[in-house]
Amino acid sequence: MGVRKARQLSALIEDPAVSPRGQREGASVLIAPVRADLCIDYANTRSWRGREKPVERLNGMADLLAWTARQGDDMPRLAEQAVHWLKEHPTAADRLFDDAIGLREALYRSLAAIAQSRSVAEPDFLDLAQAIAQAPPRNRLVRSQRGYAWTIGAFEPAAAYLLAPVLWSAGDLIPAAERYRIRRCANPECRFLFLDESKSGTRRWCDMATCGNRAKASRHYAKVRQGDIGA
Repeated sequence: MGVRKARQLSALIEDPAVSPRGQREGASVLIAPVRADLCIDYANTRSWRGREKPVERLNGMADLLAWTARQGDDMPRLAEQAVHWLKEHPTAADRLFDDAIGLREALYRSLAAIAQSRSVAEPDFLDLAQAIAQAPPRNRLVRSQRGYAWTIGAFEPAAAYLLAPVLWSAGDLIPAAERYRIRRCANPECRFLFLDESKSGTRRWCDMATCGNRAKASRHYAKVRQGDIGA
């Protein structure tokens, strides 16, 4: 692990927002019900995929843990346990991170294929199916301060554990893809994934204020140029 990555991880370990005092290593973890689009949020941590230089938000284990810690009630407790484990096994961070990014890319390609009404490539399907099988099961429903939650076992050093809610989300979303209407932004530079919740089911852009308006402006400019040429 590089010096910069080590410092980032060390800072994250000391951050009370991610690793609060009193968290017991080896304790079971309480997970709130998972959002259907959590797997899409994770796949979109690499954006502007159609550009020569896409925007990467996860540049190391510290970024990955910070992302998990920000996911509302879904994943902060997993980040807490991962931080404690990595504090004792710092050399394992790179391997776990590489596995997590590999899962993200297989997930993105799978969801993008579904969004375009294509069959998921067999290698991506197998990688994703294996990761979902390796994720800890939601096998016990309990009461919690916020209502109800799932419990899973203590942290295991695997991307499939750290990203368990992401994988549960994918496992729930993909078989019901037609109902959820998975879409990919029509901007060829953007390629952001989203769920189409419009009444008509014809949403094309991740955000009308950005990609949608850019497309409108491009069409208008093209018409103006055609008019100039015709004149």
